[in-house]
Amino acid sequence: MTPFSAVFFKHALVHPDGTPANDLIGWIYFFMPLVGIAANIPAGIMADKLQLGRHLITFFCFAVAIFTLLTGMSGDCFTNDWPLETKFAWMFAAVMAYYMFSMPIVPTVDGETMTHLNRIGQHDDYGKIRVFGTFGWSVACIIMGLILHVDYHLPIIYYASSVAFLVLGIVSLRGLNFKKKSPLAHIPWDHLKKDRLFVLFLGFSLISGILWSASFLYTSYFFDDVLDSPFEMGLVFGTWTVFEVPVMLFSRQLIQKLGNRWLIIFGLLLNGIRLVLFSLFTIDTPFMWKWAAASLQGAGFGMLHLGTIDFIDRRSHEHMKSTYMNLASLVRFTLASAVAGKMGAWIITTYGAEHLMMVTGVGSLILIFFFATFVKGNGPGQGR
Repeated sequence: MTPFSAVFFKHALVHPDGTPANDLIGWIYFFMPLVGIAANIPAGIMADKLQLGRHLITFFCFAVAIFTLLTGMSGDCFTNDWPLETKFAWMFAAVMAYYMFSMPIVPTVDGETMTHLNRIGQHDDYGKIRVFGTFGWSVACIIMGLILHVDYHLPIIYYASSVAFLVLGIVSLRGLNFKKKSPLAHIPWDHLKKDRLFVLFLGFSLISGILWSASFLYTSYFFDDVLDSPFEMGLVFGTWTVFEVPVMLFSRQLIQKLGNRWLIIFGLLLNGIRLVLFSLFTIDTPFMWKWAAASLQGAGFGMLHLGTIDFIDRRSHEHMKSTYMNLASLVRFTLASAVAGKMGAWIITTYGAEHLMMVTGVGSLILIFFFATFVKGNGPGQGR
């Protein structure tokens, strides 16, 4: 759903003259992550203190299934004759609701995963579990590209996502015990208050998140101009993770040899190069060049994400895994995406989508020096 959302908004929210309502799209992307503030921190605290992480994940999946369905309906053919303001109001409400419940899912899953891995002494093997998410992303994007290529009915993006989250909710019900009361855990807030390095990391995450979100939110918008078909878009989105797979599978070796410091630096470098190359593309650029540049996403995101999770896990207290993960997600995705949504819309409207790719790419490269100077992270061989 996420990689195709911008092109859905682009074709669903249009002015009477047929031009995309970029100002309204920008407002959606501005407020969309902000609603996550109301969910991320409470979800993290509840998961840690009440030990209800798995229960929360199940509830969130069912809620997201409902509101993604309503989002797709807001852009379906029966709303074509509606005034733009009416269609926007429905879409805005539905998107805000699904984002409120979807934002805490990933950090809560990461928190539960790291708690389990630390319990069994395999904290460096996070990537071996996360790689299944990579496979799922690839398959889903390629299938969605094929579906849209056959029938360019964009609400299908959200209808399919609704079914997927419904299935996830049903699957996650397995093994839950709603009668058992978990003991309350003590959350050591002093650990967070004294963790100044983590505060610096949150500052870095905010800037990094703004650059990443501004480019990612509007990638499908940009691809709609430079790729020939929805199938090509789905193929690029689905296969740009190819180099993320070895990064995740060999996560233990990479963490031991590079530490989270160099994983994050290399991730920023590859992402910056990718976006700068994107800015040079036109509709006439050979597809293989576009795919080759896009493939840097896999290794870049994989290294940055793996390094980030390792850094957060090292800094967090054993009873604050979900709280730390949700707090980092709040800054890295929620607050950052709010700024990025409006910033990206403004740059696209004023200069064009290709300039957005260039600005975020160069910004990612510059951010390397900020991280290396102020945050530094953990080098290879540094213990926990």
